[in-house]
Amino acid sequence: MDEEPRIKLEKPKEIKQITPYIWEIPKTHKLGMNVPARIVASKKLVDEMDPGVFDQITNVANLPGIQKFAYCMPDGHISFEIIN
Repeated sequence: MDEEPRIKLEKPKEIKQITPYIWEIPKTHKLGMNVPARIVASKKLVDEMDPGVFDQITNVANLPGIQKFAYCMPDGHISFEIIN
């Protein structure tokens, strides 16, 4: 069975520090984002986050009806969804 090619995930280049513990990824980062994504964490935590966290929170920012921001807390980690 052939495996699907994997996309290399990385920390967004356009992430911006808003306060010492709030980081923002603008809605221009990914097509379809309705709001910016905000990460609540220290610089050390943001630097150590798995790149999948950034992909996941920017996917949340795509959801219909979301208001103002998509938030990722300091314990942000990737999770796996089950698709039937």
